[in-house]
Amino acid sequence: MKKYLLLIAAFSLTFAGIACDSSSTDANDVDEDPLFGVWLSEGENIAPGLAGPPFNNVRIDATFNDDNTYFVESEDAEGAVVQFTGTYQTTEPNSEGIRGITLNQSTPAALVSSGIFRIEGSTMQYEVIQEGLTGVEPPTVEGGFGSTNVGGNPTGPFWIQSYVRVD
Repeated sequence: MKKYLLLIAAFSLTFAGIACDSSSTDANDVDEDPLFGVWLSEGENIAPGLAGPPFNNVRIDATFNDDNTYFVESEDAEGAVVQFTGTYQTTEPNSEGIRGITLNQSTPAALVSSGIFRIEGSTMQYEVIQEGLTGVEPPTVEGGFGSTNVGGNPTGPFWIQSYVRVD
C-alpha cells in the first residue's frame, strides 16, 4: 500500500494538469495544440525519480485530449499497471517554448499537480510535482527544467520526463 501511495504522489509530481487554448480564425480552421495526442516514455526517457525504487517504472503512456482531459497508464518492472485520469490547463509558452501546466487528477486519488513542459517536434520534456507536499516546490516556467525544489534544494533532472509522440 505504501508503494501505491508513493506512486500516486510521484505521478502527481510527474503528471499534473494542463489547459490549452485552441484558437481559430474561422469555423473550419482550428489550430490544434501540439500537446493533444498519445505520448510514450520508456527506458532512459523515464525520469530517474520514477525509474528507480520504489516505483521502478518501465513504461508510461500519456494521452492528452482536446477537451482538456488526460489519461495516463504506468507500468512497473513487475508488470503492475496504475491508471491516472483528470483534467488539465496550460499556459502560453515563454520565449524558450516552456509552458506551465496544472493537472487536476481525479483517479486513483484526487489531487493537484503543477509544473512545466516543452514540445519540440515529436518529443516532449515534462516536469511536474504534486502541490501541497511539505518542503516541495514545483518547477516554474521562469526557473526552467530542473527547477523543482525539495527542502530548498533544486532536484535537477531527477523529475524530468521525456516523451515521444506515438500517434
